[in-house]
Amino acid sequence: MNELPVDILVNKDNLLPSDYYPKDLVITDQNENNFHEFQDPRLKPMIRRDIYPFAQKMIEDAKKEGIEFIIDSGYRSYNYQQKVLDKLIAELGDVAYQKAALPGASEHQTGLAFDIAYYRNGVFDDDVKEEDKEAIWLANNSYKYGFILRYPKGKEEITGFQFEPWHFRFVGLELAKELFSEGITLDEYYARKENGTLKR
Repeated sequence: MNELPVDILVNKDNLLPSDYYPKDLVITDQNENNFHEFQDPRLKPMIRRDIYPFAQKMIEDAKKEGIEFIIDSGYRSYNYQQKVLDKLIAELGDVAYQKAALPGASEHQTGLAFDIAYYRNGVFDDDVKEEDKEAIWLANNSYKYGFILRYPKGKEEITGFQFEPWHFRFVGLELAKELFSEGITLDEYYARKENGTLKR
């Protein structure tokens, strides 16, 4: 399979094949990828190489403004996503389906999405809250670097997921700006596209 376009819609209605793997991934840093017990500590957070410069610039520019965050969970394989979901189902029951994507429905498999975390006083912290200055900065500025807050507050019925102030997705500079300025999700953008109501 060829590399996915950066504006691809991935959700429960648009699944990736189980064998899809981004061709060129780059490790973003040396943290342990995420902080869950099921995870392999040898795994490092990775995203597609072609979007890495955009993420790096965003992180650097934020740091100049006193905003510091790291890329926590990046690429996840189809099988790894199943482990994530299985653990949450064991802990939460059916609520898990609102918190984690089905295998094939996870944007993490594209290599275009990541969750953020903090590194403070030598400790990793992935408890990202809406009111955190980092989350606020990203929600208001990530589009300048081609990223969007993928699962925003108030759009849960549209995206199928709870509000996730930590999850960002690369869609390209032009589309990110359009989605931000119109206050719509990627799902809504595709719905308009299918209905022929786009302004383009």
